[in-house]
Amino acid sequence: MSIPTPEECSTRSADCAPSSAKTSSRTVARALRLIEDGVLDHANIDALCERLGIGARQLRRLFNKHLGTSPVQVARIRRASFARRLIETTSLSMAHVAKAAGFGSVRRFNAVINEVYGCPPTALRRSPQRVDGKLELQIPIAGAFPWDRMLGFLEPWTASGVEQIVDDRYYRTASFGKAAGEICVSYAPEAGELNVRVSSSLGGHLLDVVSGVRRLFDVDAPTSAIAEHLSADAVLGSRLRATPGLRVPGAFDHFETAVVMLVNQHLSPEDASNLLDRIVDKYGRRIETSQPSLTHVFPTPYALSTAKLEAVGVPTRRSRSIQALAKAVHEGGLRLDGTPSLDDAIEGLRSIADMGATTAQYIAMRVYREPDAFPSTNRWLREGLRQNGTPVSMADLESRAESWRPFRAYAAMLLWDAFVADERGSEVNWFRESKPPQQANQVA
Repeated sequence: MSIPTPEECSTRSADCAPSSAKTSSRTVARALRLIEDGVLDHANIDALCERLGIGARQLRRLFNKHLGTSPVQVARIRRASFARRLIETTSLSMAHVAKAAGFGSVRRFNAVINEVYGCPPTALRRSPQRVDGKLELQIPIAGAFPWDRMLGFLEPWTASGVEQIVDDRYYRTASFGKAAGEICVSYAPEAGELNVRVSSSLGGHLLDVVSGVRRLFDVDAPTSAIAEHLSADAVLGSRLRATPGLRVPGAFDHFETAVVMLVNQHLSPEDASNLLDRIVDKYGRRIETSQPSLTHVFPTPYALSTAKLEAVGVPTRRSRSIQALAKAVHEGGLRLDGTPSLDDAIEGLRSIADMGATTAQYIAMRVYREPDAFPSTNRWLREGLRQNGTPVSMADLESRAESWRPFRAYAAMLLWDAFVADERGSEVNWFRESKPPQQANQVA
């Protein structure tokens, strides 16, 4: 949950917690992504530093230089901000709020809320909201937010039984440890916020749920900075005017999205969807939901690391790739989060059997949330920059993309957006690599 706006909270400077958009330090940006993912909710500063590969003193110095605060304070404000929204918009008890927001005790919860907002938690309580036995939360969105476009990008990649898009709503299952349930996300443009309905069974993991939704819909994208930088390119400027505020879809569940993208490598949408259906049905955990078509939570890394995927029709080479990815994640050899730099992320992913460069870049975009990831071999990116009716060469695309750094992932989304606008409802899938005969050897 992002820090409330000044209108939503007291004027204390602690409320103005920084975002990665306000710093040029890539290390700080990676640290902020990890903090948003909850690293400091479950570990100490040393664990964060280990994942970043730097010392605690150096990290504190970087945070102080670029943000004027410390990593621990950023995490504290994040928890306080989320707790405040739960207090204001739900009828959860204060003890439940403290737990859901990641505080170790009610005493600590009371102390931090008093420190940040200058009042006890009970003073923040407003009218509670409960809808059909579910909790309802709101995530504010700053600026334009092309909800329909985001759903259009996500729909081809949904895993049946786990995710679905119905009309203008996004549904999915989720699990955290033994707790499992469902989530529904919709967009209220008049209020400028995402509405998130969460099963009561996930009430103890609301901060995790909101973090996942924020990642999935790229809520914290620095859209103004992106637009200012990319609008210098004539084609991208035109796309920005057509679809302001476009984000890069992320990953609610890091491992799930990585597997989905690996399964889709070199396969048609129909074949990939069929394989995912069988994998989820065989190795996912079945749960009850209010949506008949939401039946499972996605298989865990351990489950797929030992799965006999050939038995459900997965080709042998693809089965080995999935198992290698799952084993690396389960054993900790591969972290699917903000820990590595872009180059390190690509190198780590490429070390997985049969994972090509393009798929690694896709995963870097969506799972690692790397703003400069760029799958330059994708045919539709070259199509998006046609000159005299002919797609540009890969070399020309890569040369032109140098001026788009450090937001090449957003440039890719803007180029793909033209195909969402022009080809909606057709068989063309701009995001998945197309394999016409003359380009089959270029597909990674």
